[in-house]
Amino acid sequence: MNSEPERLNVLVMHADPIVCTGVIAALRENVAFNAFERRFNASTAEEEQRIAVVITDYATALRAVDRGSERTRGLPNDAKVLVLTPNDREADIRRAIEAGVFGYVLVGGPLDELVDGVAALAKGLRYMSPAVAHRMAESLTHATLSSRELEVLRLVADGEANKVIARELDIELGTVKAHVSAIMSKLGARSRTQAASIAAARGLVSDARDQLHLLPIVGRAQSSQLRMT
Repeated sequence: MNSEPERLNVLVMHADPIVCTGVIAALRENVAFNAFERRFNASTAEEEQRIAVVITDYATALRAVDRGSERTRGLPNDAKVLVLTPNDREADIRRAIEAGVFGYVLVGGPLDELVDGVAALAKGLRYMSPAVAHRMAESLTHATLSSRELEVLRLVADGEANKVIARELDIELGTVKAHVSAIMSKLGARSRTQAASIAAARGLVSDARDQLHLLPIVGRAQSSQLRMT
């Protein structure tokens, strides 16, 4: 007698309730998955299930890979974490992967990417959606900035003049100019403004989006972009 294959248990802990509901509904239509929701700091029967994959937003993912985090205590140590986020910045993707996140999928992509990601993580494999993989492959062609150049770049992005940067970093004005020139060459920028824009897009410096992806994204317009069909 044929028996049905065991379903994979997937825990959804996404901060956006619209995304959370949509992901759970979509995964439950797939015979390969059991999908559950757990709100932060809740104690539910689902926690006792053998969870294979945890789907989260970006900020929760960084907490989830830290098993000692108060908000994610109780998660199985062998559960793999998959980020579902609109954040496609190079530095943030790299930060998540280096922290221990196994999967990275962009909100707005086809449902197949999420399904493939969950299946891959359940097998112990890493997964990045094609757009994320392309972004990271492209990053390998970028020249690397030194730690001092990054310090100078962040001050340039803040709109500081060379004299101020020299005073802030306690270095010579000529050294600042040399760093700025090297930074613009490595970034392929023609102006300080363009250098700051490129750096923000790559996640090399902070901008307003840093505050957004570290907070719950309830009600954000991007949540409606996840296609479930």
